[in-house]
Amino acid sequence: MKKAGMMLGLFVAMGLSTASFAGTKVSASVIVNTVARTFSGSMGTARNSADTQQLLVCYTVSAGTTAVCQARNAAGVAVSCTTTNATLVAQVRSLNSDSFLQAAYDSSGNCTDIVVGTGSTFEPKVL
Repeated sequence: MKKAGMMLGLFVAMGLSTASFAGTKVSASVIVNTVARTFSGSMGTARNSADTQQLLVCYTVSAGTTAVCQARNAAGVAVSCTTTNATLVAQVRSLNSDSFLQAAYDSSGNCTDIVVGTGSTFEPKVL
């Protein structure tokens, strides 16, 4: 159920509906929900934000067997999670600089779910 809810959130963030619209563009600022223990946003939107706070970053460590994801919203609220789950580590490896990221974590800071979306709707990083 939790995964279905996260996927629904991803589709809403992508602006999908029963109709498709050419040239759909989505700017997804970093959202941190410390009550639900989730964070999400578009890498490009975070990088392009006018504020100096927004951050989305994931990386692998320990010979690629551990992944860490961090997020900070425009208000400066920051969270992070870590995982050694091979499926979630693979999700982190699939990220690129223009991806959408959504993650959930438990009270110990362990990532419990990571969703990655890549598509033409997401705002690209401006260099």
